[in-house]
Amino acid sequence: MTFEKYALYTLTEFLEDDSFIQWVTTPDARSNLFWKTFLINYPEKESVVREASSVIRVYRKQSDFHNEQHREEVWNRINVSLSHAAPKSANVITLLRYRKLAASIILLFVCIAAFWMWDNKTNTITTSNGEVKAITLPDQSIVMLNGNSVLTYKDTWDGNVPREVWIQGEAYFDVKHINKDTTTISPGDRFIVHGKNLDIQVLGTSFNVNSRRNKTKIALLTGKIEVSYADPSAPHSGGLVLLPGEYVEYTGQKLLMKKILARPHKVATWTVREITFTDPSLNDIMETLQDNYGYSIHVEDQELMSLKIEGEISVTTVPELLALVSSTLGITIEESGMEIRIAHKHK
Repeated sequence: MTFEKYALYTLTEFLEDDSFIQWVTTPDARSNLFWKTFLINYPEKESVVREASSVIRVYRKQSDFHNEQHREEVWNRINVSLSHAAPKSANVITLLRYRKLAASIILLFVCIAAFWMWDNKTNTITTSNGEVKAITLPDQSIVMLNGNSVLTYKDTWDGNVPREVWIQGEAYFDVKHINKDTTTISPGDRFIVHGKNLDIQVLGTSFNVNSRRNKTKIALLTGKIEVSYADPSAPHSGGLVLLPGEYVEYTGQKLLMKKILARPHKVATWTVREITFTDPSLNDIMETLQDNYGYSIHVEDQELMSLKIEGEISVTTVPELLALVSSTLGITIEESGMEIRIAHKHK
């Protein structure tokens, strides 16, 4: 193995590399040395290596997998059924032959109809409080689905129409780039994410979408995407093109914010089980705990929710987060089951 081979790898390529998978699943002294040395030489690849490792570990914990389509098996069943319907003897009367022929034709149409229904089956993947799930789409694109989120898509994509998914909640997408000719883009080359009131068009890239509380937040990590309103008659419905590092917030049909992130990969640290914030208010933190983990928040004084922590927070557990926030802001935070109570610290 050579370092140069992996220096340009995307998330999808790491997930398809046997040596990388073997290191994540069964590390040894030799592979540990190689990958640690690789990250020292290419520190910019740390985030994608961590994301790929997380995807592999999540998959190993899952008891079921999605989107494993076997279209050939369906046609094999059709062929077997038709062969079984063939006449057994040349001496069978003509009427019986016609009946068998009719039965074969009916069976063919039934099988084709069943295949069509199966081929157009819709998958809906949901996550519970605090759960992170990895999904491989029919084109081998990867989606990491955050807690309390829903992803919907068709089981199979025929390549003649855009690849489409629908998201409620938060998800990180690493979209497989299937277009080879950048001067000609066919419908099947397009990948469209449908959120609340917004559509995101992609060719091949990685980005984070958070669609909650009547807001949609989009951060682009690599590639290029176009964000447009789902309703073409909406005012200013023309697409907004984002470049790597750009971040936007929408509510309904209004753009609230557009800015450049200093460290865009931070928006997707939840995929590796990290809880991170940059200059958050207490309200920002509590909304995240409500949305992703399902907590109920009870606050003694609503003014406390405007308190702000300057700088970055990076923890791995909710208790660790609450302890840090409590000590930094000088307030009392108590966790009991799925309830969090916030109050002034009484002397």
